[in-house]
Amino acid sequence: MEAHGRFGRTGTSRSGQMSSSRRGSALIALIAALIAGGLIYLFVSHYNKTNTPSAATTATVFVAKKYIPAGTPETQVISGNLLKSEVVPSTQVITGAISDPSVITGEVASASIAAGQQITAADFSHTNVTISSYLTGPYRAVVIQIDPVHGLTAYIGVGSTIDVVATGKGGSLQLFNDVTVLANTAGDVVLKLTQAQVLALTNAEQEGLTIWFALRPLTGATNQVPHNYVAKIAS
Repeated sequence: MEAHGRFGRTGTSRSGQMSSSRRGSALIALIAALIAGGLIYLFVSHYNKTNTPSAATTATVFVAKKYIPAGTPETQVISGNLLKSEVVPSTQVITGAISDPSVITGEVASASIAAGQQITAADFSHTNVTISSYLTGPYRAVVIQIDPVHGLTAYIGVGSTIDVVATGKGGSLQLFNDVTVLANTAGDVVLKLTQAQVLALTNAEQEGLTIWFALRPLTGATNQVPHNYVAKIAS
């Protein structure tokens, strides 16, 4: 009986140890599974962050609406509405592309620009500015030598606008209104005229009429009399 009792107690002890060992193994397995799950979560999160493409960024650039010849001044580009803005992906913006046309103020196209081409600062420069750059269509450049009193040569320059008057014994003739001055070098004044105006001016000089320039306002100028208006001297 005593031996049996000892055997029974020993079996119970071993059974408890095995049960405790199983619980320990299960706990270790659970902890390992949690750690593995956490590592997998961190890996997936990091992978998604590093491999998800960032939102595409855009930029505004200016492109040529139509062909712009080399030598075209910025004033004609703007007044002729030859540029338009476009929003493009940042990856498509070429180096030096402008986002503000004021960057090229006072410059001329240094090379021909194709329609649809992005405008860059390098496409325009202050060099190569020629009289012909300001001429289009029917316009021509003509030079007239005029003295400071009749021609206001101390006050007019590139971009000034004037009225041209011819006077003679019979009175005064309003030849042209709103003529652009392209250059003024010591009284040699270059005017931007149509072909018809060039003929009228040369005829007036051939007839011995005296030419006068009248400087117009910078903005808001109005015409009180049309061109070819004649004011006769009262007899």
